[in-house]
Amino acid sequence: MEYKTDKRIVTIHAIQGLVIIIAIIIAMIFLILLLSLLFKETNVLFRMLSGMVIFISLLTSYEALIYMPLAYKKNRISIDKNFVVIQKGLFIKTLVKMPISKLYTVKLVQGPFEKVFNTKNIVLVTLADEFTMPVLNSRYADVLSRRLIRAIKDNDKK
Repeated sequence: MEYKTDKRIVTIHAIQGLVIIIAIIIAMIFLILLLSLLFKETNVLFRMLSGMVIFISLLTSYEALIYMPLAYKKNRISIDKNFVVIQKGLFIKTLVKMPISKLYTVKLVQGPFEKVFNTKNIVLVTLADEFTMPVLNSRYADVLSRRLIRAIKDNDKK
């Protein structure tokens, strides 16, 4: 059975990106006004700060609106009888194939944005590490966690 990242993640990251952009712009405007009160020659400073605001806004917009949606389309988690396979990443691809016998527990994590959009992150915990599959549909995350917990219990009986 294979699960993919929920498409609502695009909206979540767009909102987070816009909040960051607005906060940066407000901070820069405040800094420009403060500097203009302290110094008479603010023309060079104004140009530098304006350039920084534009650069950071473009970088954040790219990350939130282009990169993350494409990267999350590549995220997958699948389960067979003996293994859990997690695939993540767009440019730097990660493939984790872990035996179910090595799983210790399964956690479901739901932050405030995920709660609004009814999504959850699933965290697979082994004795050595944690593996996170971000933003699954809440219903799929619940089904997946139950399947994994059942597989862990079945494996413990063997």
